[in-house]
Amino acid sequence: MSEQPDLSERSVRDGVTVKAAPGLLRRRDVRLTAFAALVITLSAGISALVAQAVQPDYVVFDMKGTIDTFRQQTAQSALDKEKLEALTKRFGSALDASLSDWQAAHGGVILVKGAVVAGVTDITPVIQADIVRQMQAAP
Repeated sequence: MSEQPDLSERSVRDGVTVKAAPGLLRRRDVRLTAFAALVITLSAGISALVAQAVQPDYVVFDMKGTIDTFRQQTAQSALDKEKLEALTKRFGSALDASLSDWQAAHGGVILVKGAVVAGVTDITPVIQADIVRQMQAAP
């Protein structure tokens, strides 16, 4: 009698190596790569939007020109020393309030004109008009 081969479960498993179908692995790798690329792209887009939203506006104000104009106008008027001091204090307060109000309303960064070469919005006329309004309203 011939000896029968050992067909037990253990011996069968020892001789068999199971390999996944190559197409299945490739599809899975492609899907994982596509998903990773999608996540990276979405993250970059969201980061760019957030960075743009929180970046303040930069504007320029001609403080020297505004103060020089005030000095020229007060030099032409015949005011005594006390009235000139009071007017200068009112002007300083109006200037400070106008700049603070603009910054609070717009959340921007105000730079002096000498610090900027080009490419920034000039808010000098807006601030000067607000100073005039405040100076006329104050006694």
